[in-house]
Amino acid sequence: MWNSDSLTSQPSPASPRLLDTIPSFLAYAKSAAPEAPWLREDLWEKQYHSAHPEVFKAYAAHQGEPAPGHLSHRLYTVRQRVERAAPLWPSILDEAEPRVRAMLRAEDVLSPLHVLMVGTFTTNAFVGRLGSEPAVFWCLEWFSNPEAARVLVAHETTHAFHQELLGAAPPDNDLAWTCLFEGLAVQASREAFPGRPEEEYFWYGMGQFEDWLTWCRERRADLLAMFRRALEEEDPGAVETFFEGGEVEGHWRTGFFVADHVVSALRRPLGELARLNPDEARRAIREGLAFLA
Repeated sequence: MWNSDSLTSQPSPASPRLLDTIPSFLAYAKSAAPEAPWLREDLWEKQYHSAHPEVFKAYAAHQGEPAPGHLSHRLYTVRQRVERAAPLWPSILDEAEPRVRAMLRAEDVLSPLHVLMVGTFTTNAFVGRLGSEPAVFWCLEWFSNPEAARVLVAHETTHAFHQELLGAAPPDNDLAWTCLFEGLAVQASREAFPGRPEEEYFWYGMGQFEDWLTWCRERRADLLAMFRRALEEEDPGAVETFFEGGEVEGHWRTGFFVADHVVSALRRPLGELARLNPDEARRAIREGLAFLA
């Protein structure tokens, strides 16, 4: 079981730190492969979940209690993905984290703890805490290819550094702050790994969203107007609609497209934007929207 003693007591701020649960998952997957799906779920609890209770406690706090039913039915495919992804992840971290650190001028910020895990298809990654440690949880069941993974790692690592630079928990359900938070991460991932297909900066290699960017571009003025109106009216459901599980005319995550344009319109260094407090961030986002009006 992981504890703080398993890490270097005074790690260098510039050294990516890793907690790897993948050997436990692969051991589970091997033993569960010949079993029926319902038995795989039971084995998942006994052999993988119970081996890393602190990781799944953090997972539950951010994503809800994990339900391995879908995973148990797709175990062969997931195992193949994880076996491809896990050996690549340390080198991806070694490549992406220093680039993000330099862009944000975060040389003195301690690296987050990078947790390699297999979740239950609720998210590809999230930033949280493992005990008192800032951490990024990488859910390798979503792995598609190394190039898309680099973009994802840059995006989420930007979030991790941004939160540490803020020095406090980010505001909850705050549309303007979320716009800055996500727009900054999209911009950072594009700067860290330029030249990738543009949709990759929003969907990280996930399929079935090929037409999303075209639709957003065609509706750019409408999306900006809807976003501006939601901000002015302090719509309590706007973060859900634009950034989480909600939809705009059947399209998810349209706020990421808006946020990318708004943060770009500010034309300010990313390291400067990452140091704005919530009130300053709200003013900046309103300025960016005004530039785009």
